[in-house]
Amino acid sequence: MKIFISHKQEDALAANQMATQLREMKVDYYLDLLDSSVVQSGKELTNHIRRNLNNCTDIIVIMSKLTRFSQWVPFEVGMAAQIDMPTATFLQEDVSLPDFLQYWPRLKKVSDIKKYVYARNYVDQEYEQYRSIFESATYQKPKTERFYEVLKQRLE
Repeated sequence: MKIFISHKQEDALAANQMATQLREMKVDYYLDLLDSSVVQSGKELTNHIRRNLNNCTDIIVIMSKLTRFSQWVPFEVGMAAQIDMPTATFLQEDVSLPDFLQYWPRLKKVSDIKKYVYARNYVDQEYEQYRSIFESATYQKPKTERFYEVLKQRLE
């Protein structure tokens, strides 16, 4: 698992806190704040984001009241949605989510990041253990859907 941390620049503190939590859990992640090569704009930046997002397995979107002014967060979410990448939002404050983010699980506390990782690992192990059943025509629930189900239960 490698998590792409999507955020608006003004939410850098929360992004760093998430990175610290993931690092302590020994979970790989990508955070552009730690990437000194992010100095491009336009097409170069688009390609840079695409390349790094494609090297990740998951995306967590840090949401604050300022996120709605971001041009890059919706781009990153859209790219992740195209490939059914496991997605969750991390709510910085009491913020109402745009419709396109309502569907995914919502993390509200730093401790919820652990729940995310545990749910993801649980579903990965479940699918590995029962791979022949999941690959058969009798079991149609996609892995990402199963992950959302497990995570939402843990977040209740």
